[in-house]
Amino acid sequence: MKIIKYKLHILVVLLFVNTSFGQTLKVSDFRKAFNYDKPTEHEQLLSKGFKLLSDTIAANQKKFKFNNPNTKEIIELTFTEDGEGGEYLSILYFLPSEFTYKNFISTLTAYKFKYSKRNTRYQLPASSYSGENIYLNGLTSTNGKKYYSLKYESYKDKALSGPRSEFTSDKIPIVDSIRKPK
Repeated sequence: MKIIKYKLHILVVLLFVNTSFGQTLKVSDFRKAFNYDKPTEHEQLLSKGFKLLSDTIAANQKKFKFNNPNTKEIIELTFTEDGEGGEYLSILYFLPSEFTYKNFISTLTAYKFKYSKRNTRYQLPASSYSGENIYLNGLTSTNGKKYYSLKYESYKDKALSGPRSEFTSDKIPIVDSIRKPK
């Protein structure tokens, strides 16, 4: 009976530690964090308890900053569309503890990421034209506090990205400069 109580106490402590200090987001959440068709909607991050702090929207670049007041995590999301159709998503993820940072890193192999010593990053190339990378930044300082940070990057070359209405410009009407006889 004492062994069962002891194991139950250990299980409760482990559950408390995981829920108190576990990171909120996974790689699958990063993939859903930005909707290319609705760039100002952030349903995935909002559903995970993140609040939008600031946004900067320009023609080819959109920046958003979020925080989760419960877990003290910070997200800085940047989407860039180059003039030729390439798409680049960059997410800086700031975690409050080393435990959550290492826990996130331990999940990367489940998503088929492989560590590249030469490039010092975890990478998952999807094709010659697209892929995902995760850079481990370690202990950094932001907003006057210490965080463990990592950077997720996703890229899609112009060969794979389709046209989107907000980035395509209307055709310029052709003005015929040659006068035709009436």
